[in-house]
Amino acid sequence: MLSLVIFFVGFMLFSSANWIVRKFGEVTYEQIMFHLNMPFSSETRIMLSYFKNTVMTGLIIAVVLAILFCPKYKLHLRLIDAFRAFVYKRRLALSLIWFAFCLVFVFFKMNVWAMITYHKYKTETSTFYEENYVIPQEAKITFPTTKRNLILLFAESMEATYAKTPEHNYFGTDLIPALHRLASENINFSDNAYFGGSFPIDGTQWTQAGLFAQTCGAPIQLPINDPNWFHPKEGFFPKAWCLYDILKQEGYTEVSLIGSNGQFAGMDKFVETHGQQKLLDIMYYSERDGIEVSLERTTKLYDAQVFDYAKEELAELSKQDKPFVFTLMTLDTHYGTAKFNDALCTRQFGEGNSIENVVSCSDKQIGAFIDWLKEQDFYKDTVVVVLGDHLTMNPRFTKEMNRKPINIFINTPIAAVHTQNRTFTPFDIYPTLIESLGAKIDGHRLGLGTSLFSDMPTLTESKMSVKDMDINVRKKSKLYDWMLYGKEVY
Repeated sequence: MLSLVIFFVGFMLFSSANWIVRKFGEVTYEQIMFHLNMPFSSETRIMLSYFKNTVMTGLIIAVVLAILFCPKYKLHLRLIDAFRAFVYKRRLALSLIWFAFCLVFVFFKMNVWAMITYHKYKTETSTFYEENYVIPQEAKITFPTTKRNLILLFAESMEATYAKTPEHNYFGTDLIPALHRLASENINFSDNAYFGGSFPIDGTQWTQAGLFAQTCGAPIQLPINDPNWFHPKEGFFPKAWCLYDILKQEGYTEVSLIGSNGQFAGMDKFVETHGQQKLLDIMYYSERDGIEVSLERTTKLYDAQVFDYAKEELAELSKQDKPFVFTLMTLDTHYGTAKFNDALCTRQFGEGNSIENVVSCSDKQIGAFIDWLKEQDFYKDTVVVVLGDHLTMNPRFTKEMNRKPINIFINTPIAAVHTQNRTFTPFDIYPTLIESLGAKIDGHRLGLGTSLFSDMPTLTESKMSVKDMDINVRKKSKLYDWMLYGKEVY
C-alpha cells in the first residue's frame, strides 16, 4: 500500500505539471496564485479535464499495477510471472525512484527555479511605485467638448507572432491578414520596424491581468502571506483609477460583453468596482435567450455569437445622446485552438482545431466585425482599438520567438509620430487609450504608463530596462498595497 501511495502521489505531480503546461503553456507563480483564489464555476470543464487526466488516470494505473504485481492475484500471465517477483521484492525502492523522477520532471517542466526566484523578490520591499507610479486621480485630464465613443476589443491570445513580416515568418504564411492590414492602414505601436507590440511584464500574462494592465496601468501582484485577501469587500483593486473610472466621470455609458461567466477571474468584481459597467456574460444571455449552461457543454459564447450580440448592443448604444465605451472579448483562440467555426471558415491548414485554422478564422471574424463598424453611422465619432490580452499559452511557441501582443488604434482624431522600434509595456496602453480619444493628459503619464501618442519616452525607454521593470513590479510596495486593498497590509 505504501508503494502504491508513493506511486500515485508521484503520478499526480507528473500528470499535473504536464496537464498545466499542455493547457496553459508557460505559467507564472502569480498566475497560479490568482486563479486558485478565483471562482471556477465557469471553468467546470477545465476542472473535469484535470480530474480525468490526473486523479482518475492515476487511480486506474495504481489499481492495474496492484492486480498485476501483487502475488495475491494469480493471473498466471507468462510475462507477468517472469517479472512479478523482481518488482514485488523491490516495490518500495522502485516507487521511490519513480517519485524522485517525478520531482525532477516537475522542477524543470514547471520552471520551479523561476518561481523560487520570484518568491525571493516578493520578500523584498522597494519604492518603485512611489517613484514611478502616477496616481491617475491626481492627474489633470482634459477631454474635448465633443467626446468620441470607444470600442475596445480584447482579442484572446492574439499576438503579432501570427503575422508574416520581414521580421519573422514562423508559420510560413500570414495567419492574420485582416489584422495585419488594419495595423498597416491605421496605428500600430511596434517594438520593431514592422508589425509588433508591447513587452510582457510579470503580472500581465493572463486575461484578467492583461485587461487590468492595459486599462489601469499596473500589474496584478498578489501577496503570498494571505492570498484570500485578494477579494476584499471594498472591491477589485478599489483604489486603482482605471480607464472606466475616468470615462464614467466624463459621462460615458459603459458596457462590457464577454462570452464566459462573469464570475470567472473576478471580472464581475472588476466591472462593478470600476465604472459600474453593465456586464453581459453567458449567464445573462442564458437567462434572456435560454442558452443551455451545463457541466457537459462548454459554458461559453464563442466569437460568432459574441459579435452578433455586440452588433445588437451597439445599435442600442448608438441611439443614446451620450458617448459610450463598449468592451468585448473574444474566446475562440483560447490556448490557440479552442474553437473553429465551420459555418464561417474553411480549414485551410489540414484537419482539426490547429493554431493555423483557429487563428485565421478568428482573424476573419474580427476583420468582418470592424468592416461592419465602418458601415455604421456612429463610426465617424468612434475610436476602435484592438488589443491582444496576453500571449498565447499554447506550448507550440518557444522562447526564441519574438512574441508581442498586438495593438491597433483605428479612427483616432490624432496622429502618432513615433510608432516603430518602441520599447513599451502593457501599462503604456492605458494613457494611450485616453489620448486616442483626443483627450490631453498633463505630463502624458498615468499609472506606470506613458502615452505612446506623446513625444515622451516610456519608463522602459528612459529609466530602466524591461528586465528591471519585470523585477521591480514583483517587490512589495506600500503604495501598491494601498491601491490593491485600500489600506496598508504589510
